[in-house]
Amino acid sequence: MKKTKSRDFHFSKSGLIHAAIGGGICFFAMTLLLDVAYGGLVRSLISLNVIGVMVFTEQFTLARNIFLLGVVHLSSGYCGGLYTGYQVEEEDLKIVLAVCGVVGYVAFLVLYYFLGYLDLSSLDVLGQVVFPLVGCVAGSYLGGYTLNWPSPEEGPVEGGELRLEIGE
Repeated sequence: MKKTKSRDFHFSKSGLIHAAIGGGICFFAMTLLLDVAYGGLVRSLISLNVIGVMVFTEQFTLARNIFLLGVVHLSSGYCGGLYTGYQVEEEDLKIVLAVCGVVGYVAFLVLYYFLGYLDLSSLDVLGQVVFPLVGCVAGSYLGGYTLNWPSPEEGPVEGGELRLEIGE
């Protein structure tokens, strides 16, 4: 019988605190960027004289969600992940970055529910749940590993000089 190596996922208290702070940064960036992105999208459509594309509601909704994924959710997750990746040690980083993105998105979802912008009876699961959640988590991974990228250790060069070996 083959034994599999199991890894115990443990969180340090400081890792969870930094994930919550990174989630807060992600939340605030998302609330700021969302209004700018909505206004910028409509403004750019008006200035390009293609406001008529909004008539195709199904296609425009999908395109708007993809636009918001790139501009708002990935960017805000990246900001939260930068802070978290700088503060957390490398061994706990994978799980803590996921927690950072989820905390930021859930806080955003709760705020929009209480403000009345989110109606659970007509919830667009793809555009209001899947895209933003995946964007925040992926952005936090990108931001966290920007500062904390694992790399192999470099050893000393033999002879103290650089050599180029060309195989024939």
